[in-house]
Amino acid sequence: MADFVGKQFTQEEIAEKVKEQYDDEKTIIFYNIVMGGGGHDIHFGIFHDEKWGVLESSKATTDKMMDDLNWASPVTKDSTVLDLGSGHGGGTHSMVKRFGCTVQCMNLGPKQNEFNLAECKKIGIADKVSCMEGNINNPFPSEWTGKFSHIWSCEVFCHVADKVATLKEIYRCLKPGGVLVFSDLMGSDFADEKQLKDFTDRNATSSMGRPSQYLEALRDSGLQYVQWWDGSFHLEKYFSEMVRQIDENRDVMKSKGLDDQYLNNWHQSLSDRVQMQKDYNVFAWGIFVARKDPNGKFPVPKFEFKTEGGMAFFDAYMSTRSFISGWYEGSKDDVAVYLAMGGAPKESVHPHAARWYKQVAKMMDSSFPGASRAVSTN
Repeated sequence: MADFVGKQFTQEEIAEKVKEQYDDEKTIIFYNIVMGGGGHDIHFGIFHDEKWGVLESSKATTDKMMDDLNWASPVTKDSTVLDLGSGHGGGTHSMVKRFGCTVQCMNLGPKQNEFNLAECKKIGIADKVSCMEGNINNPFPSEWTGKFSHIWSCEVFCHVADKVATLKEIYRCLKPGGVLVFSDLMGSDFADEKQLKDFTDRNATSSMGRPSQYLEALRDSGLQYVQWWDGSFHLEKYFSEMVRQIDENRDVMKSKGLDDQYLNNWHQSLSDRVQMQKDYNVFAWGIFVARKDPNGKFPVPKFEFKTEGGMAFFDAYMSTRSFISGWYEGSKDDVAVYLAMGGAPKESVHPHAARWYKQVAKMMDSSFPGASRAVSTN
């Protein structure tokens, strides 16, 4: 059973480690009881009533995500939804039962997929659901381009190594005007990786995301921001409820093959999370909603350099990137902006813009291979 103490994984390693964490018969039992309360909503929960446990609160999260998805763009019987990292299928089952939509599941674990499809048959929705084994860290099938009206993912992106690349794949697979809703457990924007060790020691991750990083990644993928709902204040209670599930169901889980060492390790890790969240609020969790432009256009920035406000905007824009339209290589967009600027920014006032300007100046005699997004400048 999964134990990742002191380890973080590369994009090439992470798929097998995710299977190890979630697709072993014993870990399926653990997550079903400790995170799902015996249900199929295996994720963090929100509490409307202090008497609620993991079962009620995790179902409430599913309900809220469906509400957010439906408000952003109505989900109907004609909608085609992609469930990325569908796990036991809790989100899929709920969406089909509520909306009558068709759902394509993609999930890494074959045992989880078998469970999902068996449950679909049991509750009478098998004709609405298909499931393929797939790795969210890899490019999605080419035939999915522009296929889905909605994409759903619940606490899967923490296992994604290159979040911008995955979001760009999501952008490609959405129809114009299509909507993405996803939740994830993250580090708070001020937390460092050492503070998050109680999570990374139990989960197959490369590194934990931050809310601000996801907002940047959404923009860089071409998706339009709709909302970010911060539910971090529910985490302390949810961690506590997971501890309670272990205490109250230890004998049941042991009878199904889980051993005391595994349960004790989880109990200690979750107890540490409760205290860390209570004292320092190092974890963040919530729901993001984004949309593909109805006209299918990739959004491009518009810059102007005649005012201090325009320069300040450009400096902030360059604070998170090396080039105008890409992370790793320059393009004709850099040439256009460089020429429009008309001179080097003051490093003491606009350090990020100045750093970019110096970099482009050195490259002006070289070719810029990156594709242009035709930025506007004044």
